[in-house]
Amino acid sequence: MGWLLPFLVPEPLELTVKLTILYLYHKFLTFCAKHRSLVTGLAVVAVVTGLDVAFFYLAQSRAWTFVNTILQRVINSNQPIDIGFAPEVWLSVLSLTLGTLIIIISIAAQSIPKLIDLYIEDWISLIYVWFLIIAATHSVSIKFIYEAGYLRTSSVVLNLMVFLPIAVLFSLPYIFYILQSTQPSNVIRKIFHSQLRQISTLSQPYSRKLQRLHQYTSEMQSQLFKSLNQLDNMLEYIAFKDWKAQIIQDMGALVQEYVRVKRSIHPSFFKISDSIRDDISFRTMLGQLHEVERTNTFYEQKCFRLLGNTYIKLIADQEFDLASLCGLELTKVGATAIECDDDLLIWIVIIRFNTLLRFALKHGVKNNEARNLYNVIFHYRNFIANLVKANKVEAARQSFYYLRIYGTEIYRHGRISPSMYFIVDVFAAEMKEILILVHQHEWRLDIQYTLLNEMLQIDNPPDFTEGDLDRGQIFNNGVRILQIGLGLYYLRVNRIDFVQRIVADILDDLSVLGESAFRRSIDLACQRLRQAEKNFWEDTDRGNLNLYYTPDQDQIDNFREILYEQMQLHLLSRQSIVSTQLF
Repeated sequence: MGWLLPFLVPEPLELTVKLTILYLYHKFLTFCAKHRSLVTGLAVVAVVTGLDVAFFYLAQSRAWTFVNTILQRVINSNQPIDIGFAPEVWLSVLSLTLGTLIIIISIAAQSIPKLIDLYIEDWISLIYVWFLIIAATHSVSIKFIYEAGYLRTSSVVLNLMVFLPIAVLFSLPYIFYILQSTQPSNVIRKIFHSQLRQISTLSQPYSRKLQRLHQYTSEMQSQLFKSLNQLDNMLEYIAFKDWKAQIIQDMGALVQEYVRVKRSIHPSFFKISDSIRDDISFRTMLGQLHEVERTNTFYEQKCFRLLGNTYIKLIADQEFDLASLCGLELTKVGATAIECDDDLLIWIVIIRFNTLLRFALKHGVKNNEARNLYNVIFHYRNFIANLVKANKVEAARQSFYYLRIYGTEIYRHGRISPSMYFIVDVFAAEMKEILILVHQHEWRLDIQYTLLNEMLQIDNPPDFTEGDLDRGQIFNNGVRILQIGLGLYYLRVNRIDFVQRIVADILDDLSVLGESAFRRSIDLACQRLRQAEKNFWEDTDRGNLNLYYTPDQDQIDNFREILYEQMQLHLLSRQSIVSTQLF
C-alpha cells in the first residue's frame, strides 16, 4: 500500500483524484522506462504473433497476391518443404550480432563508464535484439510443429521470406549503429539530450501538478543528478580534450536551459529530498542545505560543484584552455541569470567566481604560474560588465570589491611568486575597463567615486612597510601606468574631479621616491603609454590586446601638467608644515 502515500495530502477531493490519475500515468511511464527490456520483449512477441496470425488469414483469404502465389507454388510442389536449415541460419545471425555487440560494448565500457546502462536503455538496440531472439524462436517452433506432422505454410513463408531477410539485411547496419553509438561524443550528446528532455518535462503542466507530490519530485531530482553524474564520470575517463570540452560546455548549457524554465516549475520541486542529501556533491554540504532550499538552487549548485572540481583537476594537469572554458561557461550562466532577473543565482555565480579565483590563486602561488588567474579574471570581468549593462548596481559593486580584495592579496604574494606582479596589472586593467563602462552607463557619481577608490587601493597592501617594498616597484609597475591611463580617459571626458583623485593617490609615492626619482618615474610611465600599441606582439589565451594601451594618448601632456602642478603644491604644503613645526 506504499504507493498510496503520495496521495495522502491535504488537497481538495477533485484535485486529489486528478493527481492520482496523473501519478499513476507517470508510474506507468516510469515502469516502462525502468523495465525497457521486458516491455520491448513483450511488444516484439505481440507484433510477431500478430503478424503470424494476420499472415495466416491473409493467405487463407487469398487477399494478398504475392503470398497466395508463393503458397500455391509450395502446395503444387510434390517435394517436401525443407525448413531444417532455418534454426541454424538464425543461430548464426544471432551469434554474429550478439557476439560483435558484446565485444564492442566491453571494449568501449573500459573508457566510458556506465556505457552498458546506456545501451540497455536504447530502444533501437532492444527492439532489434528481441526481434532476432523472437524470430529465431519462431523458426524453431515452426520446425517442431512441422516434425509433428502439421505444416503451417504461412508461418514458414513469413519466417523465411520476411523475418530472415530483415534480420540479415539489418545486421550490418545495426553493428555500425552500435559502433557509432559507443563513440564518446555520441554518448555525451545522448546524455545531454536526455537531460534536456527531463528539464523540459519539468515545465510541462502535468509535471507541474505532480510536483506537489514529494515522491515524484524525489524521483525527478534523482534522474537529473544521474545524468550529471554520468557526464562528470566521463570526464575522469576520457583523455581527449575535444570530448572534455564538449562535456564542460554541455554542463553549462544544461544550467542555462534549467534557469530559463525555472519559473515554470512548481515551488515544491525545490525542497530538499533524500535524493539530494544522498548525492555525492551534497553529502559534505549538510550545513548549507537549508540555504540551498531557500534559494531554490540545488540543481545550479550541483553543476557548479562539478565544474569547480573539474577546474581544480584541469589546472593541476596544466590544461589551461579547458580550465578557462569552465570560467567561460560560468560567465554564460551568469548572463542567463541576469537575463532571467534571477538575483539569487547572480550572487551564487559571484561566489563561484570568487571560488575559482581562490583555486587559481593557490595553484599560481605554489607553482609560480599566472596563466589560470590571467584567464579567470578575464571571464570575471566579462560577468561584471554584464552586471553593469543590466544596471545590477549592488552586485557589480560587490564583485568589484572582491576584485580589489584578491588583487591586493596577490600583490602581497608577489615577493615569493614574481609572476603575481603581472596578475595585479591584469586586475587593474580589468577594473579600469569596468570603471570606463560604468561611466559610459552614467551611474551615480558617488558610486563611480567609490569604485575608483577601490582600484586605487589595489597596489597598497596594508601589511607592507616602506622597508618591505622595492622602491622601483612602488611606481614603475603596471598598476600605476593603468591608473594614469584611466586618468587620461577621465581627462578626455572632462571628469576633472576623478583626475584629481588619481593624482592625489599617485602623489603618495612622492614621499618614498623623492622628487627626482618621482619625476623620472612619471616620465617613464608616460613614455610607455605613448609607445603602447593596441595589439601585443604575442598571442595569449585571451587574445593579443595590450593591457597598457590607451586611446587617449593625446591627453598625456595635460595629465602630466596637472600632476606636476599638484606635486609642487604638495611640496610647498609639506615645507610649510615643516617650517611651522620648527618654529
